[in-house]
Amino acid sequence: MNHAGFRFALPIVLLLSAGGRPASAQETLTGEIERSGWAQVKIAIPDAESRDAAAEAREIVETLRSDLDFSGYFDVIDRGLYGLVPLSSDGEVRHDDWLSIGAEAMIQLRVGLRGGRVDLQAWLHDNEGKQVLFAHRYGGRPGLVRRIAHNLADDLLEHYTGRKGVAMTRIAFTSRHGEGKEIFLMDYDGRNIRRLTTTGTINLSPVWSPPDGDELAFVSWRGRQPGVYVMSSEGELGHLDTVGGELSGSPDWAPRGDRLVYSSDVHGNTELYELDRRSGRNTRLTRNPAIDTAPAVSPNGREIAFTSDRSGAPQIYLMDAEGLNVRRISWGGNYNESAAWHPDGGRIAYVSRIRGRFDVIVLDLETDETQRLTRGEGNNENPAWSRDGRHIVFASNRRGSYDIYSMRSDGSNVRRLTRGGDCFTPHWSP
Repeated sequence: MNHAGFRFALPIVLLLSAGGRPASAQETLTGEIERSGWAQVKIAIPDAESRDAAAEAREIVETLRSDLDFSGYFDVIDRGLYGLVPLSSDGEVRHDDWLSIGAEAMIQLRVGLRGGRVDLQAWLHDNEGKQVLFAHRYGGRPGLVRRIAHNLADDLLEHYTGRKGVAMTRIAFTSRHGEGKEIFLMDYDGRNIRRLTTTGTINLSPVWSPPDGDELAFVSWRGRQPGVYVMSSEGELGHLDTVGGELSGSPDWAPRGDRLVYSSDVHGNTELYELDRRSGRNTRLTRNPAIDTAPAVSPNGREIAFTSDRSGAPQIYLMDAEGLNVRRISWGGNYNESAAWHPDGGRIAYVSRIRGRFDVIVLDLETDETQRLTRGEGNNENPAWSRDGRHIVFASNRRGSYDIYSMRSDGSNVRRLTRGGDCFTPHWSP
């Protein structure tokens, strides 16, 4: 079953609560490593110094190594080589010795406990220039050591690239729970999974609100009939406002989070509509005898990609935000759906049925060239981009049941994030 296509008449309800290294270490990167030809930063991350927080120190180091490796911007030096660097008796960093094992940069960490809180000090050393590039301090409860490490990882990536990484981001998704399907959250790497909804019914298709991910829109059967709901990103639900009409699912947000675009069969045929959350006004965007659904608003808010069978089978179309200038943009294959915009607005990922299976395709809107990212491994559906545009999360049944996977934007470095539970419709937080 293709989970991207739940086509039900629903009411809409608001539950309101609430790459690589530059020539100089001081320069910043632009573009993606695989597109720009930059070399990765060769970085060493030795064990942290710690007297009273050994377990926390180990977890911070392991998390940081994993985060930087995942980013693709760093080549983390094999820890087996660290023993070749002599210990320093005077506390000075032995830059030449680190360079001898290939480490252009080195992270020095010191972890302790202060008043029951973890205290992390971090220094980024440039071994070629023999200087400290930054010194940061982090703190938090012992249960948040992974978040502390994620924070450092994103700061390191921002130092080298000028852009935040994804280590602090989360992924919302749907998974089977008992007789129903609930919305879950997890860290970007599949750790720290927790359940958001507890309805015992069916909840689908969570979508983070821009620009900060404070809310999630999702489809739920919690009422007498299915509806689109909005809740805080921590699952806090407030009062229930019903906006009139029989509305279907597939919600997506406009860039400022003040509007929701959705599909509805309120007038007898499934069309696209826009809800202004401030005024409660619904505006019809499409008028066509075919089925129009699964809208995706562009990052600049000026265009909407959507799925329509107006050509005889589902295809990806593009239109202006007001519903004008509709044009088809997917041409390969006879079944294409589930459009997702790259954060820079230049590419769209979508799902295409190829030889009876669904695979993830990326379309370059400027050149009209497509790139197939998955092939020959079950069905691969529901693509969604990371905020840096360098990774895609998706659902796949390549190992039997559906699970959530991530991959780089060129289809490499595929990682399985969930294991069992029939997981699908993932969405990456901004």
